[in-house]
Amino acid sequence: MIAPMHARIANSTLYRLIEAGQLARSALLHPLVNLGLQPGDDAIILSLKKKKPLSDARLGALTGLTPYQLQPRLDRLVALSMIQRLSMDNERIPATRLTARGRQVRRTLREVWHQLEQALTHDLDPTHQKILRKTLKRIIRLLSL
Repeated sequence: MIAPMHARIANSTLYRLIEAGQLARSALLHPLVNLGLQPGDDAIILSLKKKKPLSDARLGALTGLTPYQLQPRLDRLVALSMIQRLSMDNERIPATRLTARGRQVRRTLREVWHQLEQALTHDLDPTHQKILRKTLKRIIRLLSL
């Protein structure tokens, strides 16, 4: 007997990937909200390294945000005392760096990320972890065509 269409879809690889992605994002969203952050703020904070400033152009390239999308986020993160705005290279190039509070939040986000990664892969040996990463990269490449 053939399963109804909805059951076949629910058991498909694509459906499982979508479900896993939504659950992973939800697991990462909870700590963001607790820190007063919004989805996407983590990309900015994790892109910034310690005390080294990044130009807005570089930060936009790393996060995939346009200047129009980036500016309001940066303004909000300044208001939360997580980043500092400055000029780079005496050329008045707008740049951003983490404050002490931002560095602490970055450590917290990295720890949450690490814990979730460990939970997802703890029962896989290193070889199977590598196979999983390569398979997911292949799927991402195929879906982005």
